[in-house]
Amino acid sequence: MKKYLIPLLLVAFLVTAFTSCKPDEEIYDPTCKISKIWYRSDVGSPNEVFVYDSKDKQLQQIVVDSLYSFDFSYNKDKTVSKIVHVGKDYTETVDFQWTDQLVDKMTYTIDGAVRLEYTFHRNNNKKDKAFGRIDSIQETYDRVFYDEYFWKSKRHPLYDKVFGNYEEISEIAAKANTKDLVMYSVKYFTYDPGKKEKYENISKYVEVFPIAQTVVTHTYQYDLNSYNPFYGLPFAYADMAGYYLNLKTAEHIETEVAGNLSKVEDIIYKYDGLHYMNDKGYPRQFVTVSSINNIPVHTYILYKK
Repeated sequence: MKKYLIPLLLVAFLVTAFTSCKPDEEIYDPTCKISKIWYRSDVGSPNEVFVYDSKDKQLQQIVVDSLYSFDFSYNKDKTVSKIVHVGKDYTETVDFQWTDQLVDKMTYTIDGAVRLEYTFHRNNNKKDKAFGRIDSIQETYDRVFYDEYFWKSKRHPLYDKVFGNYEEISEIAAKANTKDLVMYSVKYFTYDPGKKEKYENISKYVEVFPIAQTVVTHTYQYDLNSYNPFYGLPFAYADMAGYYLNLKTAEHIETEVAGNLSKVEDIIYKYDGLHYMNDKGYPRQFVTVSSINNIPVHTYILYKK
């Protein structure tokens, strides 16, 4: 499972400092909007360029390595309806369904064929301050797609950016002793208080793959005095990167198969270097170090003025 990027998507932004929307709206509108991202080096052309509309409000496009782009469409209420990547041989699409500006479902298709579907289950108690918060997500996979993706090494850039976990799922699909064409997993979430009351970070999520008797547990630690630049981005689902308000400082991952611990990984996120944090608490630079390879990876971010 690739861990050298902090993945990218998130929930409920700060009312005054971060968004003009209600606090439970999953709309990307931070104080500091991303303009460009460099991975590994801040020298040369950026790896990602973010293009906004004329009023600098809505993200319209992300241009990747000057080679291809992800194009965004919106509903009337400013929620993202669709992200599209038109490739040389196929078209990838992520469609979104919403209720009251909270995501209900994400569907990934290739040339119109559904390959992946995520269904969000939320706290539905209107008297609870955590109303609308994600309790669990069921992820349904087309096993044929993952078998072909893994073994034939086909590239699907939009899938890689939004979901980012094909290697883990492909390996599970390959090892699972079943002929089922559809497999699924369920993520269950635990939260800790964030910077302010009602704004919470994901402290842990447990993903269960029943078909393979596999359980993967992610545990996070945060710096509550700084903010995650990917929070609220509609494509930042991978590793739940769009769903924590503050910056991660550490991640611990344990994988169990049939009740036995099979893999442990620790990831450290460092925010250092010259002027690494701007005056609003957003990182200009961060370093990701995984216990799997111990190779530090630098990420540099330029924000819109």
